[in-house]
Amino acid sequence: MLTINVTQAKEQFLEIIRQVEDWESVVLEKRGKPVAALLPYEEYASLRRIKNFLDMQELSAALKDAGITAKEIYQDSRKELETR
Repeated sequence: MLTINVTQAKEQFLEIIRQVEDWESVVLEKRGKPVAALLPYEEYASLRRIKNFLDMQELSAALKDAGITAKEIYQDSRKELETR
């Protein structure tokens, strides 16, 4: 993993993109602190899928704790769609 200052990154943008295309992640720093990361798109997409899955698990647990079933959600959403 490469770590580079934002100012240097501006000057070397195309070179950095080539490194990311070769599956090397790049951390951008500002005043010595990480502020962003560049990573291959496939890795980003995978992380988004994982985050979405975890969000759905959290929602499922919250609904279960509230005593709301999937059937109730389906029925209520159908009623709302029919009234529009």
